[in-house]
Amino acid sequence: MISIERAEKIAAAIELPDWVLRMSASLMYSCFGPFVDAFERSVKMYCSAQYAFVESWMHAHAHPFAKRLPYLNPWHGVASILAYLCLILAFRVLCPFLSKLSCRSLGLVHNLGLHLLSLYMCLGLLISARAAGYSLWNNAAGTSPAEWRIAKLIWLFYVSKVVEWLDTVIMLLKQNHHQVTFLHVYHHSTIFVLWWLATLAAPAGESYYSAMVNSGVHVVMYGYYFLTLLFPTGNVRNVLNRFKFVITKGQMWQFFFNCLQSAYDLVWVPRENLKYSPALLQLLLCYMISLLALFGNFLVKSKKKPLRHHHVDAATASAAKRDRAAKS
Repeated sequence: MISIERAEKIAAAIELPDWVLRMSASLMYSCFGPFVDAFERSVKMYCSAQYAFVESWMHAHAHPFAKRLPYLNPWHGVASILAYLCLILAFRVLCPFLSKLSCRSLGLVHNLGLHLLSLYMCLGLLISARAAGYSLWNNAAGTSPAEWRIAKLIWLFYVSKVVEWLDTVIMLLKQNHHQVTFLHVYHHSTIFVLWWLATLAAPAGESYYSAMVNSGVHVVMYGYYFLTLLFPTGNVRNVLNRFKFVITKGQMWQFFFNCLQSAYDLVWVPRENLKYSPALLQLLLCYMISLLALFGNFLVKSKKKPLRHHHVDAATASAAKRDRAAKS
C-alpha cells in the first residue's frame, strides 16, 4: 500500500478541476434551464406545501460542499427522471412507426467513454480516499481539502448516472425492447435518486466505497460491451460470450460488498461512534438487497433460457427422426 504522502501527490495530480464543475453547470443550464425552471415553478405553484417541505429539508440536511456542487436542485432531478421515463414510454408508443437502427458507432463511443470515465473515478476515489486517511469502514463526510477532492468525484459519479441513461436510449433505438425490463428501468432511475441524496447530504466519507466499487465493476462491464460491439462475430466474440454471466455475477458481488459495509457500520459500530449518516447507510442497505434479489432473479431466468432452447431443439430433432423413420 502506498503512503498517504505519496497518495496525496497522485490525488492532487489527477484531481477533478473546479472549472469542470462550473463549465458543466453552465452547459447543462444553457441546454435545459428553461424547461427545468418551468417545471420548478409549476411545482411551487400547484404543490406549495410539498415544495416548502423539500426546500426546508434540504437546508437542514445539505452538506457544506453541496453549495459548491451543481445539479443538486431536487426539482431539476425530478424533471430529469420524468423525462427519462417519458422517453421510454414515447419509444414504446412510437415503436411501430420507427425504423430499427444499429447504433454501432454511437454504442462504441458511449461504452468506451463510460469505460474510461469509470476507470478514472475508480482510481481517483481509491487514491483520494487513501490521501484522506480513510479506512474501509466508518469514515466521516468531513470538509477538509482532501475530502473536497473526494466530493467532486462523488458528484461526477452521480452525474454519470444520467450519462448511463443513454444505455436505454440505444436499446430503444435498436428496438431491443426485451432489454428494457423492470430491473433495467428500476436500477437506472433509482440509483440516480440514491446518489443525489448521497451527494447532497454526505458527498465524502463512506460514500467513496460504494462509488469506487461500482466504478470498478463498470470498468469491466462497459469494456465488455465495447468489445462485443467491436467484435460482433468470430473467435474473439466466442471468448467474450463466455463472460456474459460473469458480468452479472460481478454486479451481484458488488451489491454484496456494499451490503457488508453498511451492515458493519450499522450493527458492529456503536451508534455513538458512527461517523456517517445512519439514515443513508440504512437506505443503501435496503437498496442493495433489492438489487441483489432482482439481479439474482434475472440471472436464474437467463440461465434457464439456453436449457429450454436445448430441450426444444432436442425434441424437434427427435420428432424429425421419427418422421423420417415413418416415411422410410
